[in-house]
Amino acid sequence: MEQKPKLEWEGKTTATLTNTTADQAWSLMKNFTDVDKILPAVHTCYKVEGVDGEPGCVRYVATGKVTGPGKEELFMWAKERLIETNPVNRFYRYEIVESSVGFRRYFGRLGAEEGGGGGGGGGVGGGGGCVIEWSYVADPIEGWKKEEFDGFLGRGMEALARRIEEFKG
Repeated sequence: MEQKPKLEWEGKTTATLTNTTADQAWSLMKNFTDVDKILPAVHTCYKVEGVDGEPGCVRYVATGKVTGPGKEELFMWAKERLIETNPVNRFYRYEIVESSVGFRRYFGRLGAEEGGGGGGGGGVGGGGGCVIEWSYVADPIEGWKKEEFDGFLGRGMEALARRIEEFKG
C-alpha cells in the first residue's frame, strides 16, 4: 500500500481515454525523462543524475511560457527525483527537489488504469478505454492559491490526454 506524506494540499486530475488502453497510455507516460514528448508545455526534459527509470533518477524539466497565478506568463523549471516506478500497476511517483516557482515539498504520481469504457478498438481484445491520473500532495506553493494550481494541473492533464490519443502505440 502506498504511503504519502501528510501535507496541506492534496489534489488530483484525471482524464478518460475511450479509445486507448492503459498499456498504450503507459507506454507513452512511463519514461521519466521524456515528459517533454507528451506534455506540450514542457519544452525541455533531461536526466541530471542517476539511472534513467530507476528510483533516485533526477530530471530537469522546463516549460515555455505558461499561465501562472493571476494569469501572468511564467517560465518554470524544476528538478524532480523519481521515488518509485511500478510498471505492473502503471504508475510512477516523484518529488520536486528544486524549482524556480515556490515549491517546498511536492510529491506527485502519474499513472494509467484500465477503465473508461469506450468502443473503438483500443487494443487486443477490442474495447479499450483507460483513465490517466495525475495526483499530488504538497505544502502550499508560494504565490499560488490551491484552486489556481489545480487548474494549472487540469490544463496539463487535458493536453496530456490529447497527446496520448494522438500518439498512442
